[in-house]
Amino acid sequence: IRNVFNEMYARDTSKKIRATWQSKGKSGEHLTTIPPYGYMKDPDNKKKWIIDEEAAAVVQQIFALCVSGLGPQKIGKWLEEHQILNPTFYWLSKGLKVTNKPKPGANPYKWTNETVSRMLEKIEYLGHTVNFKTEKISYKVKSSVENPEEKQAVFENTHEPIIDPATWERVQEL
Repeated sequence: IRNVFNEMYARDTSKKIRATWQSKGKSGEHLTTIPPYGYMKDPDNKKKWIIDEEAAAVVQQIFALCVSGLGPQKIGKWLEEHQILNPTFYWLSKGLKVTNKPKPGANPYKWTNETVSRMLEKIEYLGHTVNFKTEKISYKVKSSVENPEEKQAVFENTHEPIIDPATWERVQEL
């Protein structure tokens, strides 16, 4: 009997937390704890993103390299050759928390194709907020699944853009 009550309590708590996140997300508030590479939290208002000039320059360079005809793998090699820290090591160098701790002895300048590709697809660089990209199937399951675009909420012009719309559209075509 105690297990049944514990199960009900966990389910009810999960529903309440999910409802809170839903209301925050539908109001246009950022739901991510770590802003995308190129942005940082405003020291005066933690809910607002501002441009991190150093990282934003790298983002602009990545988009420029893509427009010039390089693919994600060649862009990654270019960044590694020019000794540019990958996002994880960049955030660690700034004293920020990261979700994926690097292995000891990992190359701080190694950029993966996946990292570069994800950056080139981020609509956040246009100044938009995207909420509900993923969801958990159940409170019992730890993994998340990606939501289709119809379920995602996009709020335009919520922060300063790093990339202009013409460049972003051209990269998406490529």
